[in-house]
Amino acid sequence: MSPTVDGFTFDPATFYDITVRDDNESCTNFGQTFDAPCVYSNAGTPRIQCGRCGKPMTIIAATRLDPQPEVS
Repeated sequence: MSPTVDGFTFDPATFYDITVRDDNESCTNFGQTFDAPCVYSNAGTPRIQCGRCGKPMTIIAATRLDPQPEVS
């Protein structure tokens, strides 16, 4: 079974277009959303952290890239 993160099920070793939101109330990015257009899922558990506060961000949308980027 593929891992689930923030309610989304991610396949291992797969690229996704992910939208994240900063939910850390003490951060200047609080409530803002950001697009991460080519995120690798690793073992099926992608992690995105805020560049300002360093805290994990909440994944609010994810789309599997098709076709997958070619890696050499």
